[in-house]
Amino acid sequence: MPDNTDTDVVATPGDSEEEPLIRFGEHWIPAHRAWKKMETASAVADVIEHFNTQFPHLSNDLTRKVVPTVRDRLKDIELKMPKKKEEPEFAAIAAELLEEMSPEDVLDELARDHNMDINLRELIALVGQDAFLQALRKEAIEYQQNSILAEQTSQIWNEMSRPVPGGGLWNGQKIEKLLSGEPLG
Repeated sequence: MPDNTDTDVVATPGDSEEEPLIRFGEHWIPAHRAWKKMETASAVADVIEHFNTQFPHLSNDLTRKVVPTVRDRLKDIELKMPKKKEEPEFAAIAAELLEEMSPEDVLDELARDHNMDINLRELIALVGQDAFLQALRKEAIEYQQNSILAEQTSQIWNEMSRPVPGGGLWNGQKIEKLLSGEPLG
């Protein structure tokens, strides 16, 4: 059965602002389709070159000329990338939110206002461990000021499934290190 997904869809550079296009000969083709053609042409050129090298007595002018011609044509291909939509810098937004609210509240706000559904580990990857720990330090200080012991804080955070740098669970000693600014892991 023929593969209909590989048929040429010819476009002009102004047609699509969302899909990369490659000029293949005189036609603009969606990049994902042209890429397959380029890989095939390159593989065929490699096989013909190998044939010409291994069996020079069987090669002819056409087989000797086709390899450099194909490689030159593959170098001559133009790519048109679509204009990138301006998206908000989510890392900066999340880091700014994290300065004002708990990590869980940041997750809720990102989901609600930016349609960004991530978990705590993804938030840490987005903003960086230092920003996450700074938010936790600020919260731990508030807990301490409200006479909540480090051990109690660790129990609360473990129940919330907050990740600990270096792994494991929160404990009183890790909370004390966080409060003093010492590295945790």
